[in-house]
Amino acid sequence: MNIQHLRNAVEVEKTRSITEAAENLYMSQPNLSRAIRELESVLGIVIFDRSPKGIVPTAQGEEFLHYARSILTQFDEMTEHYCKKENESAVLKLSVPRASYIAQAFCRFAQLADPSLALDYKETNALRSIRNVAEDGYHLGIVRYQVDYEKYFMDTFREKGLQCQQLWTFPYLAMLRVDHPAARKTVIRLSDLADSLLVEQGDLYVPSMPRDYCGSAGKTLRSIRLYDRSSAYELVAALPRAYAWVAPIPADMLARYHLTLRPCEDYAVRHKDVLIYRKRDKLTPTDDLFLALLAQVQAELLPYAL
Repeated sequence: MNIQHLRNAVEVEKTRSITEAAENLYMSQPNLSRAIRELESVLGIVIFDRSPKGIVPTAQGEEFLHYARSILTQFDEMTEHYCKKENESAVLKLSVPRASYIAQAFCRFAQLADPSLALDYKETNALRSIRNVAEDGYHLGIVRYQVDYEKYFMDTFREKGLQCQQLWTFPYLAMLRVDHPAARKTVIRLSDLADSLLVEQGDLYVPSMPRDYCGSAGKTLRSIRLYDRSSAYELVAALPRAYAWVAPIPADMLARYHLTLRPCEDYAVRHKDVLIYRKRDKLTPTDDLFLALLAQVQAELLPYAL
């Protein structure tokens, strides 16, 4: 039994799927299945029950996985502490929502940061950002959620050993072409978008909550789901009657695509962006520089963040 055996078992527990776990571990499904069987043989226990509904830890498996997670945490901390080479380039890894204001702050940061600093910037959904910071070595994360789900996310942060810091609260706005009929109004209603095409991110819902509660407001019969921020701008700009729900966007980005933003009178749902990092970590001067630039960009958008 070795560390990789432990990682294999813990990944299967996280995903409850051999197929997904194998993909995350960059190995084939048969090899992962064989590795789990070998581990069970060495331990003399059955770690997982396999059924048509998925893979679930047995009672003995739960006990083993508790120890395995603890060992992996200690091993990774030891490796990080002792194995970093003196001449190894420093790395800052960020996991954030698909938000133009964050991307703009990151661009300003990249211009000012130490040239020797390697940067890793990943745009993804809230749950993936939590996992990236808690388990996959990302230094900072930003999590976006509806304020109605605050308790769920606060509980998740505590469970994952994460500190959190609120960045700001804001309403989602309708992003439209400047020649969209609804753009003639200062404030729109959902009915103004009834015959328009909704462009939405396809992976924002929280698995423990019903999808119906996590969908977009004003959802129409016609919609396009995507997983990329810039594609949303391209689509809304290209399609005359398209729109998307977005956080406040810098003016230069809107001008580039000939888009505009409109608040919606009967869509009162508010969102939060929250900074997360591991409890055992402290913010560095590099982190502070990025956060200062983020606050600078936010200040430029304050008229929307009421």
